[in-house]
Amino acid sequence: MSDNRELHIEPTSPVRGSAPVQPVRPESPAGTPAAQRPEPGHDSVAASTGGNLRPAYAQFVINPDTNDVVIRIMDSETDAVLNEYPSKEVQAMSSYLQGYANTLARHRAAVQSSESAG
Repeated sequence: MSDNRELHIEPTSPVRGSAPVQPVRPESPAGTPAAQRPEPGHDSVAASTGGNLRPAYAQFVINPDTNDVVIRIMDSETDAVLNEYPSKEVQAMSSYLQGYANTLARHRAAVQSSESAG
């Protein structure tokens, strides 16, 4: 630390207990009486898009170059990639920057080893 003030650390008091666990109760959406809600287990629609969206699913993939998680939105019928997060361009930039950082680290290590040997 570059701060000249002295760091003072004191112990904290132990935890003596916790609040009791509260049961979770299902709540009705605002404006919907409980009697009109569909029974659990029945085929019910959680949301409707009016048929404007294609049926799709998300696929999580690890990018082998950067070890980052890539989320692909796939078409359920054709298995085509509809969208990808982060985009291919961002993945390429991340891979390039990681390679650049590795090159800098190797250069620093080489400079430090030559300085310590000489």
